[in-house]
Amino acid sequence: MVRRQRNVRRRAIPIRDIAPPATLASSLYASYSRVVQLWQRRAERIIAEYERTVDSMTTDSPADIQGEIEQAQSEFERLFLDIVPELHDWVIRTEAWTRGQWRGAVLSATGVDLSTLLGPEDVRDTLESYIAWNTDLIRDVSAQTRKRIGDRIFSGLTERKPAREVAREIREAVAMSRDRSLRVASDQLSKLTSNLAAERRREAGLSVFEWRHSRKRHPRTEHQARDGNYYSEDPALVGKRVDGKTIRADPPRGDRAGMPPFCGCRERSVLVFSFDGEG
Repeated sequence: MVRRQRNVRRRAIPIRDIAPPATLASSLYASYSRVVQLWQRRAERIIAEYERTVDSMTTDSPADIQGEIEQAQSEFERLFLDIVPELHDWVIRTEAWTRGQWRGAVLSATGVDLSTLLGPEDVRDTLESYIAWNTDLIRDVSAQTRKRIGDRIFSGLTERKPAREVAREIREAVAMSRDRSLRVASDQLSKLTSNLAAERRREAGLSVFEWRHSRKRHPRTEHQARDGNYYSEDPALVGKRVDGKTIRADPPRGDRAGMPPFCGCRERSVLVFSFDGEG
């Protein structure tokens, strides 16, 4: 039907790649940054308490520092209840954006409008898994920040470090969490949109995809070598050729495009009409 509608004579049509905008990563980071800002604000009170402790080294002072850390944890638990709905909304918005881009890409390539056939309910399990994943990550960002701050305080007290040195170390610990949150937001966007695009491809019955390398400065060499190759999850198609390209077996699930940590590679769907040597 597609071939007749567009008068296509090629054996295959690559579907336009779906590359998520940085604004979606920024939107997710906004939720993570609320945790970082909490600890950044609380860190100054912890630093002030440490300064009083090293000045007096009274028996109660270390307990006062621990009290500040516990108060920060209590504030996080309250904040967490506000962040969870934000994560839910972000996942839903990202799915809607990906679905719209997929619909447009298929329409542009084939003239077929899939809008009435696509809905978020088709990928509900994926959406729920990413909501759960990000709630765990939010908790982990807070837990790691707390641990780093606690470690700096313990080291400072046992080694009698000057307040200025410990203050610098605590602020660096918070900065590490900020940097991690930025990386996580970008990585989660890449993973979610990659998973959603693959699910939409399978729903459409497209069994072949093309590997698109991210062009990042420090690529995985094996990913770089896959650029432009055709792959399929269908063993019956492996070894067949399309427009001179041999279809290969899909990589292991954990090494698919966008799945390894901070991988920016993509999988572009390919609509195959016929294989080389077939008509």
